[in-house]
Amino acid sequence: MNIRDIKTKINILFNINKLTNTMSMISFSKMKKIFKKCLILNKLYSETRKIIFEIYNFNKNNFFCCILITTNKGFCGNINNEIIKYCLKFLKNNINLDLIIIGKKAIDFFSKRNIYIKKKIIFNEKKDVFFSKDVLNFLKYYENVFFLSSKIINNNIKIIKTNLYEKIKKNFYEIDINYIDIINNYLNFTLNYLYSENYFSELKFRMTTMKSATDSSKKIIKNMNIIKNKIRQFKVTQEMLEIINSINL
Repeated sequence: MNIRDIKTKINILFNINKLTNTMSMISFSKMKKIFKKCLILNKLYSETRKIIFEIYNFNKNNFFCCILITTNKGFCGNINNEIIKYCLKFLKNNINLDLIIIGKKAIDFFSKRNIYIKKKIIFNEKKDVFFSKDVLNFLKYYENVFFLSSKIINNNIKIIKTNLYEKIKKNFYEIDINYIDIINNYLNFTLNYLYSENYFSELKFRMTTMKSATDSSKKIIKNMNIIKNKIRQFKVTQEMLEIINSINL
């Protein structure tokens, strides 16, 4: 390996270092905003859930739905691999289960394996996340809906299985209630909260992954510079020895 090849590799590593460092900083800058959003959505989701369990009459038809939430982009560690493995086990152990996938990574994975997907959804993180009317309509007919998503707990990624309709309580209200609006809000608050938590996990793991890549590239650059200097020193020493030998002759 000559000095020119080493310089070329060092330049490539410098470019990689800039890219990974930029991606890490972008993720870090978005995390604070998403974290605040998660806190607000968690309260909306929790309060709506309490109301739903008091007033809504749940179906009993043995049809279930699994909504898998993954990321649209990569470079965020094994966050998608773990939840996809969990989903495959969940599908294997449950019959009469329809699958709805949110996120490009899982859609690509399941499509390549010819696994039937009831609905494929890709959201833009910069816009509000809501189910369309047709999705809201057929979600109401399931006995239970399970969300599979990721969440950061104690700086570790955890898979969260959320039962949308966990238990039934008696309807004790005597006033007129718009059940359609309430259940639609409940579905969308749940989606917003879990999707935001998943997106926060994606950002955090992308930040740590890219920071680790940045640190690794710095170490490699340092080692390459040492090798480059050793080669240059060897060549200088060799030339000096040749000059000395020619003088002695």
